[in-house]
Amino acid sequence: MTAAAHAQLLGHVVGTGEDLLAALPLRAGLVGGEGALGVGTVQLWLSRPQLVGGASVAAVPLGDVGAGAVRERRFGGLELRLLLSGREVAFATSADRTAVEEFLRALAQAQRTTS
Repeated sequence: MTAAAHAQLLGHVVGTGEDLLAALPLRAGLVGGEGALGVGTVQLWLSRPQLVGGASVAAVPLGDVGAGAVRERRFGGLELRLLLSGREVAFATSADRTAVEEFLRALAQAQRTTS
């Protein structure tokens, strides 16, 4: 994960009073730059670059996050699929399988702790 993507995500999470339990780099999209996905103690966080201006950061309560799975992408790399508010969302990542599986374990542990 780039230092900038991680720092931005960490800054937002800590600014709300949460701890960042795990983070995962996201592959660049059409607008360029890398983003990050993070598990906090209360919310799942997403930081992604914007075409104009600074990056966008969003959060979803852990109670709205459902099952997650990792799969190989057709043209290489991995994809993390999560149910967010009942809808499946896919995130391309540059992390290896071990890192994605550790992220999913941290997410599951945080969900058990908050429920």
